[in-house]
Amino acid sequence: MQYRKPGSLVLLACLLIGCGSEEPAVTDTQAASPQSATLSAVAPAVAAPVSNTINIGVIERIESAILGEERELWIYLPESVDDPANIAQYPVVYLLDGQGHFHSVTGLIQQLSSVNGNTKSPQMIVVGIPNTDRMRDLTPTHTEGTTGGGTAFLDFLEQEVIPHVEASYPASQYRTFIGHSLGGLMAIEALIERPELFANYVAIDPSLWWDDRAILHKAEAALQDRDFTGKSLFVGIADTMRDGITLDNVREDTNPQTNHIRSILQFVDSAEASFANNKLSFASKYYENDNHGSVPLIAEYDALRWQFDWYSPSAAISDHYNPALPDAPDEVVRLVEEHYATLSQRFGYEFTPPFGWVNARANDFVFSEKPESARALYLMNVANYSDDGRAHAALADYFVGAGDEASARIHFGHAVGLGMDIDIE
Repeated sequence: MQYRKPGSLVLLACLLIGCGSEEPAVTDTQAASPQSATLSAVAPAVAAPVSNTINIGVIERIESAILGEERELWIYLPESVDDPANIAQYPVVYLLDGQGHFHSVTGLIQQLSSVNGNTKSPQMIVVGIPNTDRMRDLTPTHTEGTTGGGTAFLDFLEQEVIPHVEASYPASQYRTFIGHSLGGLMAIEALIERPELFANYVAIDPSLWWDDRAILHKAEAALQDRDFTGKSLFVGIADTMRDGITLDNVREDTNPQTNHIRSILQFVDSAEASFANNKLSFASKYYENDNHGSVPLIAEYDALRWQFDWYSPSAAISDHYNPALPDAPDEVVRLVEEHYATLSQRFGYEFTPPFGWVNARANDFVFSEKPESARALYLMNVANYSDDGRAHAALADYFVGAGDEASARIHFGHAVGLGMDIDIE
């Protein structure tokens, strides 16, 4: 399938203009500066021939009736989106402070889902949301200035961004929401106020001190008496403590400098104590070697690994490469089918075993001299991707190796009929 790509978000442009999130300090209430105008002005000036660019995404611009302004969306699509055998739908990550975290999150997902055959996470679409008025959008309550626009911002996500993404791209309704600092505060606000919007929430060093801990107190109450079955929340905690204070004694500290981390730890304690009531899948991690600015990268990695720890196929499949075990095609097929049936249940839609992954496993079984298991997986791909000539060509190659020339010719013929350029002697 081909999906429209309205404009390249070029890595070189971001390197030249800087893509930091301009994250304020814990006690800072200054708004982050807009980035979109600068990006738009600079990108054409550094445009290079396609062969000399590294494209990591596209820029969408949508008019928001809710916010009364044009907003940018930075969109990352997995490479497999243009593969004829791609999956029909991809999970989606919605990422706050998009200009600051787009590079890291898209890189992590590519690494965990594709590089070196990794399947630690699914391939996913990433929607980065750059800021215009950060203090307005990422604060749920009003204290001063333009703050307090969080409800309207969540309306913008729910009613404009998500429908636009799901109408324009092969985006599923299985969604993850990631925010850092005030963005982490909004992630917890979204979990409490709109738990139906996302399956996974990631709050990195969230600013729960905001407005005398108003969101913290609301969240604690919700965790006591509401059911969050099927939802997950990961909280990353940076070391923002002053000298002489440790994680062991910070809860008793009263200095304003530790208000930030104390508010997070209070939330973590409440979440862990109330699991029996709320059934929220919850994890937190303290990063003693990272501060408020450096913690997002490592916390994003840990959050993705934890929230998708069920995604990677069971090692029991690769155990069958062991030459000491008999060739067991029925068992191998059962393991694969059961795993992807579980994924389908998790995602809420049919998740067919990916062509490339199944083909690679079949090749591994050929190498391991387990021909019947290999044949069973090649046949699985032919059944699932009957209109893809590569599935027939791979099965034909298998038959060549097995000395079955007649079957090889049949499937090479199917591959040619489906557009592949193969010289059948």
